[in-house]
Amino acid sequence: MGIRPFDRDRDLAAVLALVSRSRARGDPGAILHPGGLQWWLRRLGRAGFDVAVQSDGDDVVGLALRDGADVIAQTDALRAADPMELLAWIESRARDARDPELLLSVAENDENLRRMVVAHGYEPSDRYGYELVCDLTTRPAGPVLPAAFEVLSLTPELTDRYVELHRAAWSRPNAPSTYDRRQHDVVTAMPQFRYDLVPIIATSHGALAAYCMSWWDPRSAAVEIEPLGTHPDFRRRGLATAIVHEVLRRSSALGAKYVLVWGTSGNPEAKALYLSAGLRIRRVLRDHRLALDR
Repeated sequence: MGIRPFDRDRDLAAVLALVSRSRARGDPGAILHPGGLQWWLRRLGRAGFDVAVQSDGDDVVGLALRDGADVIAQTDALRAADPMELLAWIESRARDARDPELLLSVAENDENLRRMVVAHGYEPSDRYGYELVCDLTTRPAGPVLPAAFEVLSLTPELTDRYVELHRAAWSRPNAPSTYDRRQHDVVTAMPQFRYDLVPIIATSHGALAAYCMSWWDPRSAAVEIEPLGTHPDFRRRGLATAIVHEVLRRSSALGAKYVLVWGTSGNPEAKALYLSAGLRIRRVLRDHRLALDR
């Protein structure tokens, strides 16, 4: 087994296949969806963002991702992969950056990983995440929109306005969104990105009001929502719920079995939105903390 930094040209297809296989099998440690991973990889090259892959000969059998203090490690359950080797690489990078701690997400049913990391010094924290899922057993009806709104799809011609919409939706006082055209171009160049899976709600006058980027993984027959946002000028009108319903409709047309989104305990508004749109919590991740200054 060997550990190396992720190289997009060499490793992207293999890493996406590993994540897809794991989710399709329902492995206990299958946290990632290929779509969410592709969205996350827009951050490659930024300080504090590291991705490692574990290889067995020419085969990629595991990966670990660090975004600041947040860490996910995922290995192929059918191979003799070692998540602790991946975590050692991540811990080394974090210590070199003088970070005080790491927070590793561990799925509640991944008992093997939990035992290993607790023995290594990770301690359960009070922070958690959850996977919200809508099973597509029947064809969804689609969105109900307020008067003077319509549903579009993202096109290359809308790119700059879409980036502005995303930035407006995700900016907070004293914390503007860092999303920009460069990152957007990285995302749209990902192998599984599809313009038709980015529905946008617009006004009859052409203002972009809400959007949702969604990702289709045929092997697991699952669609992931990542990300979703509403422009501040158009909140409290039911547009976010409507855009989720549009994703459910489009996903059903693709033959998806379910639609998922990851939420966190620190974002109750998002949880309320997805519950109101028909998604339900399927499983929970518990963050395990490792202090790096000891």
